[in-house]
Amino acid sequence: MRNIVARLCMSEDGIVERPEQWLPRPALGQLMPGGGTVLFGRRTFERYAGSLGGLENTRNLVVASRPVVAHPGTEMLQGEVRRVLTALKSVPGEDLQVIGSLTLVRSLLKWRLIDEVSLLIHPVAAGRGTLLDRRQLRLISMCARDGGVLEANYRVRYAATAVPSTTLMSNGRWGGTRSRDRVASTARPAARTHA
Repeated sequence: MRNIVARLCMSEDGIVERPEQWLPRPALGQLMPGGGTVLFGRRTFERYAGSLGGLENTRNLVVASRPVVAHPGTEMLQGEVRRVLTALKSVPGEDLQVIGSLTLVRSLLKWRLIDEVSLLIHPVAAGRGTLLDRRQLRLISMCARDGGVLEANYRVRYAATAVPSTTLMSNGRWGGTRSRDRVASTARPAARTHA
């Protein structure tokens, strides 16, 4: 089974949105793998596909609800994206890499399809923008790259979900109905640290 790996640029203050606004040079080119399959969201593909080198060495899949101007070697994902990507994960081969595409990354995290997140952390303060919620990420490796950039690789740790049981009774105080649910009991660390 293949993994889906999200590859994002992040500022030192945790911003992952539109790195071209806070980086002096194009950032997505640093995220491109040498080969394999790359997933793009529609906006990221439309914005950067013409300027990214290395696309000719990869299988490029674009996740979009409306047509985009495709480049040679680009495929549009058809059908329900969640099912298509779940099926792609089960096909033997190299990992699927999501380049940029923050909206797509959020959807994949919600669907529990991302296995790893690779962040290129740049020594630049973006000031404002969208933060990446790293509470469910567990650091597995970190290394220094040129220019003070850190590459941090995380494994995604999804929280357990509630399982029906007869142990606790919900009082429905916030508009819910009375039902019997067992709340997942997982230990939470007193303090969390992130790279």
